[in-house]
Amino acid sequence: MAAGNAVLTRERIIGDIAEILDLHDTEITDETNVLDIGLDSVRLMSLIERWRAAGAVHADLVVLASDPVVGSWIRELTEGAGQAAGNAR
Repeated sequence: MAAGNAVLTRERIIGDIAEILDLHDTEITDETNVLDIGLDSVRLMSLIERWRAAGAVHADLVVLASDPVVGSWIRELTEGAGQAAGNAR
């Protein structure tokens, strides 16, 4: 399913984090540690459920929590989608 490639984008990930923390998306960069800006485990689970509902079935709590830097999340969530779509072909 080629549509899986674009399930999550950098802009979507940052936008969702900003929304859940009531911040402006310009306050979040690839170097931002989400723990430093107030993300807790409940909000992290909410983000994961939101992303899974959007089709990012590879979004994993343990993986994201182990490296809470936005750039790492972007790589994990967008590269994983591309790999999953490639495997489905």
